[in-house]
Amino acid sequence: MLMMSKYYKTASLCSYHMHVALSDSQKKLQVGLQLFQLSQKRDLTLARSHHFKREKSSFVKRVPQNIDEIGHDDSLSKNKQEAKRTDISKKENIFEDYRLAYRTKSTWELSRALGIFLICRFPSFADNALRMIELSYRVLGKRFTDLLVGRTVYTQFVAGETSQEMADSIARLRRGGVGPILCCPTECYSEHTGMAEEEFYDLNLSKVLASIDMAAVLVDPYPMVQYKYTAFISGQLMTEISPLCQKTIHNPDVIYGILAAMEGQFVDFAKLPGWESFPVEKSGAFLTGLTRIGQINKELQKHDIIALTDAEYINMNPGLRLLGLCSMKQCNSGQRAKVFYTYQAYLKRTAKELAEDLHFAKTSGFTFGVKLVRGAYMVQERERAKAGGYPDPINDNFEATCQSYASCLDILLNEAALTSDQHSTSKVRFITASHNEDSVLYALQRMEELRIPKDGGDVFFGQLYGMADHLSFSLGSMGYFTYKSMPYGSLSDTLPYLSRRAQENKAILVNARRERNLILKTLRDRALLRG
Repeated sequence: MLMMSKYYKTASLCSYHMHVALSDSQKKLQVGLQLFQLSQKRDLTLARSHHFKREKSSFVKRVPQNIDEIGHDDSLSKNKQEAKRTDISKKENIFEDYRLAYRTKSTWELSRALGIFLICRFPSFADNALRMIELSYRVLGKRFTDLLVGRTVYTQFVAGETSQEMADSIARLRRGGVGPILCCPTECYSEHTGMAEEEFYDLNLSKVLASIDMAAVLVDPYPMVQYKYTAFISGQLMTEISPLCQKTIHNPDVIYGILAAMEGQFVDFAKLPGWESFPVEKSGAFLTGLTRIGQINKELQKHDIIALTDAEYINMNPGLRLLGLCSMKQCNSGQRAKVFYTYQAYLKRTAKELAEDLHFAKTSGFTFGVKLVRGAYMVQERERAKAGGYPDPINDNFEATCQSYASCLDILLNEAALTSDQHSTSKVRFITASHNEDSVLYALQRMEELRIPKDGGDVFFGQLYGMADHLSFSLGSMGYFTYKSMPYGSLSDTLPYLSRRAQENKAILVNARRERNLILKTLRDRALLRG
């Protein structure tokens, strides 16, 4: 209870710090955004200089002595206290309270969301969203298109561009008991970027370092950032070396070789055990990419920040998984996990790999960090398997994926319960990143059965910004640590990211019937002056 009291207090204080003019938090948030904007303009020299000249001393968050003096919301506190007594056994009603879920949303915001979700019922919209916007730029012009997209899709799924816009978005989440995952939009390299490849990766490095700086000043018990390793290293190279990584995923000599490279040391990768066929001509690019990841890991170690790192396609995932385990070894040793790697439950082999990696983490002395998702590349993976003539890696049906997700949750929750009973440092820390009500309810029920405290700081819940608000704000109001993956940046910078995420989450968008119905009920209530 004491921990939750501190959590709610910091949640209210976040709004204070983010809105008071010229506060230290606002200044540092502005500094981070200035760095991000500098890097967007490709002024890498200035961006790096700006970053490395920042204060070396730790930032001390100043907290007013009396929370009532900063406009503490007593009604919110009362709602939170009442929500703590929620009986999970009454699970059929747990996400039905749409008044609670949408109380921080304006009628315009709900109307906009309803319109977008109605349009997204059609799969062709997600598939062709970027093409339609590009066509609008040509036919209707930039000014009108920016206004249209900016007032609809952009504000629905993006936190904003300026420090004030981000502060406002974070404050709105906080009022609902939800925290932000700062997601700097970064894409894989392509020739269409108009940049040299290594320059592109350096640019992404500057962006992500800036996002860590911003997360470090948030008044949040567990600040989070999100990125993918292919923002710093060639996805094609990771695909090439993934067969080597798969065979040597837990080899300590390989792990320490990768760690040495992350710390900037020269490594002859072809001499690592099982890596004799490593393409020597790619050594320089691989070493440079690992050094970038090492820079990020060093920055994470300076702060109490959680980094969620993404998995992608199965042909490169063994390499990404190895980078994730090495980063955990570097950042999670002897302490609570700071680096989480993503495990995709729609793959047939995920539960087995998850159990193996958990065992490896325990025997290697570092805390296992996990972001558990269903997966976003089902159609593409099946098409690739068919074209490549190899077995379909995806579970046979939706029910099998649900069972896989539940099995993964059991592995993680059972381990969390062991350390919870022993009152020792947890050997696992994870975020249940799901929009599926049944999966979330299963996690809540198992937490209750295993007596895992909701305020222990080892189990989190997460959804995408602009989606599944009925889940996020209900969980937040009940006292569970709940977060939204929150992209930020200008409209032009975030459009490629939004287009990719629309395609990846097409199934969620198309089947958001539950969310549409709850929003419609809320709007009807407000129209009849009942809510």
